[in-house]
Amino acid sequence: MAVCVLIIDDHPLMRDAVRMTMDAVAPGSRIDLAASFAEARRLLALNSAYDFTLLDLNLPDSAGFEALKALRAQYPQLPTVVLSAEVDRETILRCLDLGAAGYIPKTYHADVITHALRLIASGHVYVPREAIDPRREANEPIRLRNVGSDPRGLGLTDRQCDVLRLILRGLPNKLICRQLDLAEGTVKVHVSAVLRALGVRNRTQAVIAASRLGLRMTD
Repeated sequence: MAVCVLIIDDHPLMRDAVRMTMDAVAPGSRIDLAASFAEARRLLALNSAYDFTLLDLNLPDSAGFEALKALRAQYPQLPTVVLSAEVDRETILRCLDLGAAGYIPKTYHADVITHALRLIASGHVYVPREAIDPRREANEPIRLRNVGSDPRGLGLTDRQCDVLRLILRGLPNKLICRQLDLAEGTVKVHVSAVLRALGVRNRTQAVIAASRLGLRMTD
């Protein structure tokens, strides 16, 4: 399946490697490259209809979580997947808390990165095992039990499935309200039902649980 993706990374070799991998896992895709956050913003101003972005945390003009925060604030409906050399659990969970729609460590073996990008391009979320179980080996791939794109297998209604997919894209309650034309109180009820179905207590844990189950991020 072809996708439209923006890769934001200041390392030329990494950009080229990710582009080539995306070409392999999703032939015919449109892949734009940005070497800085300023360049990424210029590209987004011209075309904000990307399927997702791949974002390095440490850019020359935006260190740490600032670029992720800015992207989530300005383009909240655009899934942003972090692609970073940082592999500590605190950083990964912080990115998920800020609304990242996945996290791929650059330090993983090429086969694992390819697997992760294939999942992302197919609309799934990907979270490294360190975030799920910090006792696992750093380069051990997540082995998912794929339940397809229909979360109704968890006992959710169609509307709750819609809410779950938007949660996995990082949308806050207010934007879910707008997207689904629902009252905020109704969305809160659906969010609570989704968290219960996944057996988790918050959105970060929901993303991790969805990754383990192989749930899709979008239709």
